[in-house]
Amino acid sequence: MSVLRRKRSRPQVDVEHHIRQGLAEILPILRIEQCAIELQTFDPTTGTAVLFVKGGCSDCDCSPATFIQGIETQLKLRVSELRAVLATEESTG
Repeated sequence: MSVLRRKRSRPQVDVEHHIRQGLAEILPILRIEQCAIELQTFDPTTGTAVLFVKGGCSDCDCSPATFIQGIETQLKLRVSELRAVLATEESTG
């Protein structure tokens, strides 16, 4: 018998909207506005979001993928349904 109940999950469309909204809030804080990081897919059964990463940092040699761990942490704080974030980058060839 469990006293704790899992919070009812929101519809996938709402979760995706909150992920996009979270990205819009996080990217300026990280000062990586030169990059495009967009939600590609969200799997509600696993709680996994796949982000498409395009561009780079004009002030340094860092790839936007470098920031994915920090972005994942911040998104998880904002979107309770999110369990993992994966990144895909544009191919250069």
